[in-house]
Amino acid sequence: MLDKLGILLVVLFLVFLFFLVISFGAGGFKKDGPKPETKKYLKSVNKLLILVAVVGSILVLFL
Repeated sequence: MLDKLGILLVVLFLVFLFFLVISFGAGGFKKDGPKPETKKYLKSVNKLLILVAVVGSILVLFL
């Protein structure tokens, strides 16, 4: 079984992987840059992913 640190690393890795998939899918890494609507979308997705990472970290470390 994984210990708490292992679970935390898996959670953070999955959040990072999800960030990469969403960014590539939305065109966040284009040469000319994303459209303004896409920037707004990516900013909100980043906030959500940060929230998920923080909540996941709190749950893993304190439970």
